[in-house]
Amino acid sequence: MSADSLLVVPMQRRARPPALERGESLRYVGRASTDPVAALADRMLEDCVGAVDVDEVAAILEANGINDRVADREYGLPSVFALAGRVVARTVETAATVVQATPLEEGPTPRAVITDTLTRATIYLTPLAIGLGAAAEVDGAPPLATTGTLLLGWGGGQALSYLGYRALSERGVTAAARLLGAGFLGLAAVWAVALAGSGVRAYTIAGVQLALFAVAAVALVTRRERVVLAAAAPCWVATACVALGAGTWAVTALLGGVVALLAVAFRPVAGADVSGRMPWRRWRSWRGDIGYALLYGLVGTGQAALLRAVALDGIAPHRVPVQAVPLLVGVPLIELTLVWHQRRIAYARAVLADRAAFDRRLARISKSTAGVLSVPVALGAAIAGAVWVGISGPGGQALAAAILLTGVYALCLVLAAHGRAGTAALVVWWPTLLVAGVGHWAPALVHVAPTFTETLAVATLLGAGLPGLAVAALVLRDPESYR
Repeated sequence: MSADSLLVVPMQRRARPPALERGESLRYVGRASTDPVAALADRMLEDCVGAVDVDEVAAILEANGINDRVADREYGLPSVFALAGRVVARTVETAATVVQATPLEEGPTPRAVITDTLTRATIYLTPLAIGLGAAAEVDGAPPLATTGTLLLGWGGGQALSYLGYRALSERGVTAAARLLGAGFLGLAAVWAVALAGSGVRAYTIAGVQLALFAVAAVALVTRRERVVLAAAAPCWVATACVALGAGTWAVTALLGGVVALLAVAFRPVAGADVSGRMPWRRWRSWRGDIGYALLYGLVGTGQAALLRAVALDGIAPHRVPVQAVPLLVGVPLIELTLVWHQRRIAYARAVLADRAAFDRRLARISKSTAGVLSVPVALGAAIAGAVWVGISGPGGQALAAAILLTGVYALCLVLAAHGRAGTAALVVWWPTLLVAGVGHWAPALVHVAPTFTETLAVATLLGAGLPGLAVAALVLRDPESYR
């Protein structure tokens, strides 16, 4: 922390009676100082360096059981905030030690960041890309095996990924991979019962979808994206052959590639468990995590349902729909934007010690990120407006809806990453229910006006995107959302 941030902190102590009258121990024994504030400052050196201001140091003290009474009795200061100021002041007095204790580590190069981000985005898009490429093979399959599995895999993958990250932080890669594997096996078992009597083709389609979602989840959680992406290359080639009408051999190659990809992705399951015999947490401590996981699963299910209602409804099995292009291009750009934002914020926290300076930097970075997030919303609205006034273009309102869908996905990602999963679920679910509900309960409107569904989708996505953008801008500007 800089000395400028401490100008408001009193640097002198209040009048105190002699030490012998207070019944305290002597402050010096021979030539060795026994100042309790100095000892506390030494113990909290790293916390003071990483804190944004004196209030954060006071919060750390209170979290460790030092309240106003303890500050007065043990340290001779009237409040915990005064104690925090003295601790920080002692840290500044030993500034040379602070500088040596917290050197700034060089992070990854921009090239490495871009490569890693695009790799993660490609893994994330692999289930969608393979599904679109093999659309001709799933044409006519039962909806439960196609749309139902899409909803289950996307939502279940989001929920299990949250639990996987928790297991990763507590027990390591092997435990996280095993948790994800057990979770997807459980989903597959439940879905096998639901698909009873649907035939081998339905089971195959559903199994491939769940396998691809499981691969994406375990690759992202265990940070093995590059290895898994290399193993996914044969699947991409086989999918391209299927899309070009290569025949049965291409489908067989795709199925074999998915099996091999699944084995590579879940290879950490066979690794040694570095957590040893440490017992798993009890159910009471898992309840909160499971609740959050279900909330994230609700967001994922809403994203899948919105994708199905807006971009995949009624697509031709012989071509990639124009609605999918913004998603295939926009998702990597969204990932790059958010990674750039996180790196800028992390750098600001590392180099800025003054709270006011950090707030100003946060405001500038957040404003830039919100401007980028507004691009798909503004572009989709512009295309839709051009169509409404009679200016036709490639894709029309369907393209506008897909661009707006990409923007809504970006907003959901920001809200969920900053602990606003409930708001993200609201943003994604109400347009889904409106579009799907009107199409189901008022089919006469669709027959009378063929473009009614597309117009409704654009209007509802705008209705979700505009307030969602405002909320996301406020969340990005809130320093508390980065804790």
